[in-house]
Amino acid sequence: MIYFQILLDTMIMVVLCYALAGQPLHPSKKVLIWFLCFHGLCLLFRYQNSTTHSLIPGFEINNYDLLPVNNPILLFMLFLGVLILNSSLIRPISEMKAVVVTFLSFLIWILFRTFSIAATGLVLDQGAALFPYAHRVVTLCLALALYYVLIMKRGNSFLGNYSGVFTKIMLVQSTLVVLAIVIYANFETAFVTQNLLFILIVFSLVISMNLWIIYEQNKRSRQEKRVSAIEQYLPVIDELVSEVRARQHEFHNKLLAIHSIVETAPTLPEARSQIATYTKDVMMQTEVREILQLDSKVIGGFLYTKMKIAELKKITITPHIHALFGPMKTEEHQLVEVLGVLIDNALEASYPGDEIMISVTQDQKQPFTEIIVMNPHPPKSSLELMQMFTKGFTTKSQAHGARGYGLYNVKQIVLQQKGKIITRNTEIEGVPYLSIGVQLP
Repeated sequence: MIYFQILLDTMIMVVLCYALAGQPLHPSKKVLIWFLCFHGLCLLFRYQNSTTHSLIPGFEINNYDLLPVNNPILLFMLFLGVLILNSSLIRPISEMKAVVVTFLSFLIWILFRTFSIAATGLVLDQGAALFPYAHRVVTLCLALALYYVLIMKRGNSFLGNYSGVFTKIMLVQSTLVVLAIVIYANFETAFVTQNLLFILIVFSLVISMNLWIIYEQNKRSRQEKRVSAIEQYLPVIDELVSEVRARQHEFHNKLLAIHSIVETAPTLPEARSQIATYTKDVMMQTEVREILQLDSKVIGGFLYTKMKIAELKKITITPHIHALFGPMKTEEHQLVEVLGVLIDNALEASYPGDEIMISVTQDQKQPFTEIIVMNPHPPKSSLELMQMFTKGFTTKSQAHGARGYGLYNVKQIVLQQKGKIITRNTEIEGVPYLSIGVQLP
């Protein structure tokens, strides 16, 4: 039965690590390797040369309720092993995030295990044969509940990337404090039951403090992204407005010239010809009018920047925007990220002379805004369209670094906002177009 305890411990840790890393658990080679390696470590650390106090020869049974180890040296080795597994098998994850996820996994493990031991102790006697299995099952249920919230319900956006030095320091310090309490208790379950009120107060403070720090850090991060987007794209649209205003005097003179042409031209065709000559250089492009009429200056400046980049490649971007961005629940910086990925992908797949069309419409039946980017492209199969949003999938060269995360990031934003991804093959005036877009609230 020792093996069953270790099996439950392994399941708990793998669920916690993947949930806190924001990675879904799928039957895969890496997940299996992670599982087997951790299971092997627990078996190795629990094996003793002495058979004292053992139900199964060679395996120790004392002081393994709080953690899969029962002394500080083995705890350090186990922590190091989990860190190596997280950094090498959970991808994509930065080295710093792997460290934070490892610390946080041990912290949540101990918190869940402590509450499980306390709850199970209300029902079963601590000396009962089923006690070590019952509290492990309760801990596994709590870990699965956390996984459901963070992965299935997309609550991992609350955690973000554990950005901020202060957040990382506080998470590490909190874990070290909790581990120090466990070491001070000599890994004994009796310490939990005898000092339950003290432990509940300390752990509740630790949880509340860390949740508040993470929330505030993510809130600040979102604000910084919004300010960055404003600083980057607001001057672009302001410059465009200033340029239009500066040409108002020229427009006025042209209107006077048009009036004179109408008055003096001998025939209507000649009047049309002269008017066309005068106005061809000052007619405002339809695309620019669309940009100036947007209710979001940040998105307007962003689109105008992309149009200028496309112009250098001799590609035309034509926006058809028939919705307001202001009432949308999705934040501006997220809309800029979504539009940026879709437009960049369309530009990379287009050639000089192509036209990229951007359509933004409001769904009258549902509170969703549909954003579609279309570019000329041969039809794709349903499987190819699905693969485009897979993490790391790309048809481009990876010589300049990792590729294939743009559309995957779009998918994460859409899932976070409970929106929908749109992919279809369309045809406009006999030309095949690839349409990729989103529906966002």
